[in-house]
Amino acid sequence: MEHALTAPGCDRGLVSVERLHGGDRAAILDVFAGMSERSRRLRFHGPKPRLREVEVESFMDVGRRGREAVAATDLVTGAVVGTARFVRDDDDPQSAEVAFEVVDGCQRRGVGRSLVTELSALARGEGIQRFHASVVPGNEPALALLRSTGRLVSSSFVDGAHELVIELESISRAA
Repeated sequence: MEHALTAPGCDRGLVSVERLHGGDRAAILDVFAGMSERSRRLRFHGPKPRLREVEVESFMDVGRRGREAVAATDLVTGAVVGTARFVRDDDDPQSAEVAFEVVDGCQRRGVGRSLVTELSALARGEGIQRFHASVVPGNEPALALLRSTGRLVSSSFVDGAHELVIELESISRAA
């Protein structure tokens, strides 16, 4: 039986969100370890008992223009409790795919919102105007979080998942 990471600081909003640096393997693996099988299935669109090495390498490949990530750290325990990243589209430099994950013990406590808010600011700073994401049915919190990030440009259901395109709010509106 899996046990989700407990993070008492999340209960009191004591998290810090900072830019994730390339090569931060521990942050990626710690967040993955803190996710239940259900959370992993919702995030990765199917069963995901472990991350393959190529996936870990891809998640760590951040910290350069067009590939950025942020991490939320519980200020009580020092544990990384969530990550979010974007990858700029090669064909549309004003658009980026976004993904995020939060350990079970910190879900529905504002950690995801903090991650996506910081990530959106980084994206806007790089000239990205739209996020797009694929969300499986049943992951209503992720859908709500994405919709709160800006104006919904399009929504469709493709290959068993909701495909969303969100126009990011301007810096003055998001502040």
